[in-house]
Amino acid sequence: MNDTSETFDPALLTPITEERPWAAFAVCKDRDPETFFPTTPEGEREAIRICQGCSVQEDCLDFAFEARIRFGIWGGLTEKQRRSLQRRSA
Repeated sequence: MNDTSETFDPALLTPITEERPWAAFAVCKDRDPETFFPTTPEGEREAIRICQGCSVQEDCLDFAFEARIRFGIWGGLTEKQRRSLQRRSA
C-alpha cells in the first residue's frame, strides 16, 4: 500500500484516496457496481434514482468530468447526459 491510504470501493470501481474522500460517503458504496452500468432504460432510471438521494452527487459528477469517464451513471447522469452537458458548457 502506498502513502495515499487507499481502500478499494467496488461500487465506484476506483480506489478511495485522499484526493477523493467524498467517495466514502457515496450512497452507491454498498451497492452492486453493475447497478451503475445499466443495460436497459429501466436500469438507468433506477441508478439515477439512487444517485438523487446522495449527498456527494456533485462531487461524483465533477470526478466523472475530470477523469473523463465515458461509461456508467456518475453524479446522477448517463453518459449521454454528461456529454450533452459538456458540450453546452464548452
